[in-house]
Amino acid sequence: MELAQYMLTGLLYILIYGFSTLFIFQFLLEISIAFEKHCNCTTSIKYTVSKIENLTDKSKLQISNKNQVSTNKHITVQQLRKRCSQAGIKWSYAIQVSKTGKKRHLNREEMLIALSQMKQSA
Repeated sequence: MELAQYMLTGLLYILIYGFSTLFIFQFLLEISIAFEKHCNCTTSIKYTVSKIENLTDKSKLQISNKNQVSTNKHITVQQLRKRCSQAGIKWSYAIQVSKTGKKRHLNREEMLIALSQMKQSA
């Protein structure tokens, strides 16, 4: 009789804890799937927007500097920084990144765009 009682108690423990852990795992799986869908949705939108912004910057550069792009590819970043400083363009810590809030330097393309806009306005 005691053996049957121990076996029944053990079986109940297995059933109760087994199913409870199964429900917990199912819950965690549903949460992770929902989180993954949410992240994929928001990051894909942000990625396409940033990609479009980069394309528009490049197209501005190509439109404004069709003749100068081929000659400006050989200019180093140091030379571009020097030209920006001489023209009064702030290149160091000029742009604040929206995601991190930190400031960053202008890259090569942005300096070329700023210099070409300065030449067009002058």
